[in-house]
Amino acid sequence: MNTFTSNILKSKTTRLFCAGLVATFLAGCADTTSTIQPTEGYDYRQTHAIKVTREQVSLSLALPMQGLELSPSDQRRFKGFLRDFVQRGRTLVTVESTLGDLAKTILIKNGLRANEIILISDTNLQAPTAVLTFAANKAVVPECGDWSSDTTFRPGNKPHSNYGCATQRNIGSVISDPGDLMQAQPATGGSAARTDAAIFNHQSGAVKTRLLDSAQ
Repeated sequence: MNTFTSNILKSKTTRLFCAGLVATFLAGCADTTSTIQPTEGYDYRQTHAIKVTREQVSLSLALPMQGLELSPSDQRRFKGFLRDFVQRGRTLVTVESTLGDLAKTILIKNGLRANEIILISDTNLQAPTAVLTFAANKAVVPECGDWSSDTTFRPGNKPHSNYGCATQRNIGSVISDPGDLMQAQPATGGSAARTDAAIFNHQSGAVKTRLLDSAQ
């Protein structure tokens, strides 16, 4: 075999060897990308998700046997109940009492609307008790404090196991209506106009719009 033929064989062998290395490298890359989810473990909103569930909000009141005034403690508790209903109420308020007409009159006097009340007079409750109930969304916040992952060696650049948990927990704890996490309420004009209206309503003492108003 002369020198020219030997060089040709070496060149072909080298090219085949290099092609084999490239094919092996590409095959390895293909296998890796097909099994790893790019966002799994990288988005803290998924890792520490805020779950939204439904709950029943109830309040028991003692209706006055004379007049239309609730006791000071019941007035205070009802104001909190009404505020909660305005912010996140998803159903009408069911009022269970044998004194249905009296209960309705008192509740309307204290801020509820007539079309927001469903009376149930057929009940085992004893007068003067009235039980108010509505359904609302509830945010279930993540539990934080998972320090199990290494803070220094992060070859995949994945966030720490506890990263973003406090942010998610705070959002879930302060959000007015957790239902907004499932579907945002429709926009009602530009931000400046909305801000002006909110400030005007606050200063004028205007009645706040109910969440259920947008569904009617």
